[in-house]
Amino acid sequence: MTPDLGLLSELRPAEQRAVVSRMHRHTYRAGEIICHEGDPADTMHFVIEGRVVARRASEAGDVHAYSLMGPGQAFGELAMIRRGGRRTVTIEAVERTVTMTLAYGDFERLCATHPEVNRLLLRLLVARIDRLTDALMEALHAPAEQRVIRRLVNLCGMYSTPAQRSSPVTVSLNQTGLAELAGVTRPTANRVLRRLEAEGVVELLRGRITVRDVQALRLAAGTPSPPSRS
Repeated sequence: MTPDLGLLSELRPAEQRAVVSRMHRHTYRAGEIICHEGDPADTMHFVIEGRVVARRASEAGDVHAYSLMGPGQAFGELAMIRRGGRRTVTIEAVERTVTMTLAYGDFERLCATHPEVNRLLLRLLVARIDRLTDALMEALHAPAEQRVIRRLVNLCGMYSTPAQRSSPVTVSLNQTGLAELAGVTRPTANRVLRRLEAEGVVELLRGRITVRDVQALRLAAGTPSPPSRS
Protein backbone atom coordinates (compact mmCIF):
# COMPACT_ATOMS: atom_id res chain seq x y z
CA MET A 1 0.00 0.00 0.00
CA THR A 2 1.32 3.46 -0.94
CA PRO A 3 1.94 5.55 2.19
CA ASP A 4 -0.06 8.72 2.69
CA LEU A 5 2.54 11.48 2.32
CA GLY A 6 0.05 14.33 2.17
CA LEU A 7 1.20 17.24 0.00
CA LEU A 8 3.90 15.05 -1.52
CA SER A 9 1.14 13.45 -3.59
CA GLU A 10 0.81 16.76 -5.49
CA LEU A 11 4.20 16.17 -7.14
CA ARG A 12 4.47 14.47 -10.50
CA PRO A 13 5.13 10.69 -10.27
CA ALA A 14 8.80 11.03 -11.28
CA GLU A 15 9.38 13.67 -8.60
CA GLN A 16 7.53 11.61 -6.00
CA ARG A 17 9.81 8.67 -6.74
CA ALA A 18 12.89 10.88 -6.52
CA VAL A 19 11.85 12.19 -3.09
CA VAL A 20 10.82 8.79 -1.70
CA SER A 21 14.13 7.27 -2.85
CA ARG A 22 15.93 9.72 -0.55
CA MET A 23 13.71 9.10 2.47
CA HIS A 24 14.28 6.78 5.41
CA ARG A 25 11.66 4.89 7.38
CA HIS A 26 11.56 5.10 11.20
CA THR A 27 9.31 3.36 13.71
CA TYR A 28 8.56 4.68 17.20
CA ARG A 29 6.87 3.10 20.22
CA ALA A 30 3.93 4.74 21.98
CA GLY A 31 5.34 7.38 24.34
CA GLU A 32 8.71 7.54 22.59
CA ILE A 33 10.17 11.00 22.00
CA ILE A 34 10.96 11.58 18.34
CA CYS A 35 12.75 14.87 18.95
CA HIS A 36 13.18 17.32 21.81
CA GLU A 37 12.72 21.07 21.73
CA GLY A 38 16.19 22.52 21.17
CA ASP A 39 17.60 19.47 19.36
CA PRO A 40 19.46 20.05 16.08
CA ALA A 41 16.94 20.28 13.24
CA ASP A 42 18.22 18.49 10.16
CA THR A 43 15.29 16.31 8.99
CA MET A 44 11.65 16.63 8.04
CA HIS A 45 9.18 13.87 8.98
CA PHE A 46 6.12 12.68 7.06
CA VAL A 47 3.75 10.66 9.29
CA ILE A 48 2.50 7.56 7.47
CA GLU A 49 1.16 5.52 10.41
CA GLY A 50 0.08 6.43 13.93
CA ARG A 51 -0.13 9.86 15.54
CA VAL A 52 2.25 12.27 17.24
CA VAL A 53 1.72 15.16 19.62
CA ALA A 54 3.69 18.43 19.55
CA ARG A 55 4.56 20.06 22.88
CA ARG A 56 6.31 23.30 23.74
CA ALA A 57 7.59 24.78 26.98
CA SER A 58 6.20 28.09 28.21
CA GLU A 59 8.30 30.88 29.72
CA ALA A 60 7.27 29.57 33.14
CA GLY A 61 8.70 26.15 32.29
CA ASP A 62 5.36 24.36 31.86
CA VAL A 63 5.07 22.03 28.87
CA HIS A 64 1.81 22.03 26.92
CA ALA A 65 0.52 20.01 23.97
CA TYR A 66 -0.80 22.17 21.15
CA SER A 67 -1.05 19.97 18.06
CA LEU A 68 -1.82 16.35 17.17
CA MET A 69 -0.72 15.05 13.77
CA GLY A 70 -1.49 11.86 11.90
CA PRO A 71 -1.02 10.18 8.50
CA GLY A 72 -0.57 12.60 5.64
CA GLN A 73 0.80 15.38 7.85
CA ALA A 74 4.40 16.52 8.21
CA PHE A 75 6.52 18.17 10.86
CA GLY A 76 10.02 19.60 10.94
CA GLU A 77 9.67 21.43 7.63
CA LEU A 78 11.44 24.47 9.10
CA ALA A 79 14.58 22.30 9.16
CA MET A 80 14.61 22.48 5.35
CA ILE A 81 14.96 26.27 5.33
CA ARG A 82 18.41 26.60 6.85
CA ARG A 83 21.22 24.39 8.05
CA GLY A 84 22.03 24.44 11.75
CA GLY A 85 18.55 25.24 13.03
CA ARG A 86 17.02 23.92 16.25
CA ARG A 87 13.76 22.12 16.95
CA THR A 88 11.11 24.50 18.23
CA VAL A 89 8.91 21.76 19.76
CA THR A 90 9.10 18.33 21.33
CA ILE A 91 7.40 15.59 19.30
CA GLU A 92 6.14 12.43 21.03
CA ALA A 93 4.54 9.34 19.50
CA VAL A 94 1.03 8.92 20.91
CA GLU A 95 0.88 5.35 19.63
CA ARG A 96 3.06 3.14 17.45
CA THR A 97 4.11 5.55 14.72
CA VAL A 98 5.96 5.27 11.44
CA THR A 99 7.51 8.28 9.70
CA MET A 100 9.47 8.80 6.51
CA THR A 101 12.26 11.34 6.92
CA LEU A 102 14.04 13.60 4.48
CA ALA A 103 17.41 15.09 5.45
CA TYR A 104 18.44 18.69 4.76
CA GLY A 105 21.28 17.68 2.42
CA ASP A 106 19.07 15.35 0.39
CA PHE A 107 16.40 18.04 0.14
CA GLU A 108 18.95 20.54 -1.23
CA ARG A 109 20.12 18.06 -3.87
CA LEU A 110 16.54 17.26 -4.87
CA CYS A 111 15.73 20.95 -5.27
CA ALA A 112 18.72 21.34 -7.61
CA THR A 113 17.47 18.60 -9.93
CA HIS A 114 13.70 18.84 -9.36
CA PRO A 115 12.59 22.49 -8.88
CA GLU A 116 9.03 21.41 -8.10
CA VAL A 117 10.31 19.87 -4.84
CA ASN A 118 11.23 23.36 -3.63
CA ARG A 119 7.63 24.46 -4.23
CA LEU A 120 6.53 21.51 -2.08
CA LEU A 121 8.27 23.15 0.88
CA LEU A 122 6.45 26.40 0.13
CA ARG A 123 3.11 24.57 0.20
CA LEU A 124 4.01 22.90 3.48
CA LEU A 125 4.87 26.27 5.02
CA VAL A 126 1.64 27.83 3.73
CA ALA A 127 -0.33 24.97 5.27
CA ARG A 128 1.46 25.57 8.59
CA ILE A 129 0.64 29.29 8.48
CA ASP A 130 -3.01 28.53 7.72
CA ARG A 131 -3.21 26.19 10.73
CA LEU A 132 -1.55 28.71 13.03
CA THR A 133 -3.80 31.53 11.81
CA ASP A 134 -6.93 29.44 12.39
CA ALA A 135 -5.72 28.48 15.86
CA LEU A 136 -4.96 32.11 16.73
CA MET A 137 -8.36 33.36 15.58
CA GLU A 138 -10.08 30.60 17.53
CA ALA A 139 -8.08 31.35 20.68
CA LEU A 140 -8.91 35.06 20.41
CA HIS A 141 -12.58 34.84 19.55
CA ALA A 142 -14.10 31.43 20.36
CA PRO A 143 -15.41 30.73 23.90
CA ALA A 144 -13.47 28.12 25.85
CA GLU A 145 -16.35 25.63 25.78
CA GLN A 146 -16.63 25.89 22.01
CA ARG A 147 -12.89 25.37 21.58
CA VAL A 148 -13.15 22.07 23.46
CA ILE A 149 -15.96 20.85 21.22
CA ARG A 150 -14.27 22.01 18.01
CA ARG A 151 -11.02 20.34 18.93
CA LEU A 152 -12.89 17.10 19.64
CA VAL A 153 -14.55 17.37 16.22
CA ASN A 154 -11.11 17.75 14.64
CA LEU A 155 -9.87 14.71 16.52
CA CYS A 156 -12.82 12.68 15.27
CA GLY A 157 -11.64 13.46 11.76
CA MET A 158 -8.18 12.18 12.61
CA TYR A 159 -9.34 8.99 14.28
CA SER A 160 -12.17 8.01 11.95
CA THR A 161 -12.27 6.37 8.56
CA PRO A 162 -14.78 7.03 5.75
CA ALA A 163 -16.75 3.98 6.93
CA GLN A 164 -17.02 5.49 10.43
CA ARG A 165 -18.59 8.79 9.42
CA SER A 166 -21.90 7.98 11.14
CA SER A 167 -20.72 5.51 13.76
CA PRO A 168 -18.95 5.99 17.12
CA VAL A 169 -15.37 7.22 16.96
CA THR A 170 -12.92 6.58 19.80
CA VAL A 171 -10.26 9.22 20.38
CA SER A 172 -7.24 7.84 22.22
CA LEU A 173 -6.69 10.95 24.30
CA ASN A 174 -7.57 11.74 27.91
CA GLN A 175 -9.29 14.86 29.20
CA THR A 176 -6.02 16.54 30.13
CA GLY A 177 -4.70 16.08 26.60
CA LEU A 178 -7.89 17.48 25.09
CA ALA A 179 -7.76 20.47 27.45
CA GLU A 180 -4.18 21.24 26.41
CA LEU A 181 -5.01 21.03 22.71
CA ALA A 182 -8.02 23.32 23.21
CA GLY A 183 -6.03 25.78 25.32
CA VAL A 184 -8.34 25.52 28.34
CA THR A 185 -8.09 24.21 31.89
CA ARG A 186 -8.89 20.58 32.65
CA PRO A 187 -11.95 21.54 34.79
CA THR A 188 -13.35 23.45 31.80
CA ALA A 189 -12.83 20.50 29.48
CA ASN A 190 -14.33 18.14 32.07
CA ARG A 191 -17.42 20.33 32.45
CA VAL A 192 -18.02 20.38 28.70
CA LEU A 193 -17.44 16.65 28.33
CA ARG A 194 -19.72 15.79 31.25
CA ARG A 195 -22.52 17.82 29.66
CA LEU A 196 -21.98 16.08 26.33
CA GLU A 197 -21.96 12.72 28.11
CA ALA A 198 -25.28 13.53 29.82
CA GLU A 199 -26.72 14.34 26.38
CA GLY A 200 -25.52 10.99 25.01
CA VAL A 201 -23.07 12.59 22.57
CA VAL A 202 -19.88 11.19 24.12
CA GLU A 203 -18.79 8.47 26.51
CA LEU A 204 -15.85 9.10 28.81
CA LEU A 205 -13.59 6.11 29.30
CA ARG A 206 -10.22 5.66 30.98
CA GLY A 207 -7.63 7.40 28.83
CA ARG A 208 -9.94 7.90 25.86
CA ILE A 209 -13.15 9.54 24.68
CA THR A 210 -15.75 7.82 22.50
CA VAL A 211 -17.93 10.13 20.43
CA ARG A 212 -21.28 8.37 20.10
CA ASP A 213 -22.94 10.97 17.88
CA VAL A 214 -20.50 12.73 15.57
CA GLN A 215 -23.23 14.74 13.85
CA ALA A 216 -24.57 16.08 17.15
CA LEU A 217 -21.03 17.04 18.14
CA ARG A 218 -20.61 18.94 14.86
CA LEU A 219 -23.85 20.79 15.44
CA ALA A 220 -22.72 21.74 18.94
CA ALA A 221 -19.44 23.04 17.51
CA GLY A 222 -21.11 24.92 14.68
CA THR A 223 -19.02 22.88 12.24
CA PRO A 224 -20.56 21.81 8.91
CA SER A 225 -20.48 18.14 8.02
CA PRO A 226 -17.81 17.17 5.47
CA PRO A 227 -19.08 16.42 1.96
CA SER A 228 -20.00 12.79 1.38
CA ARG A 229 -17.65 10.70 -0.68
CA SER A 230 -18.92 8.92 -3.76
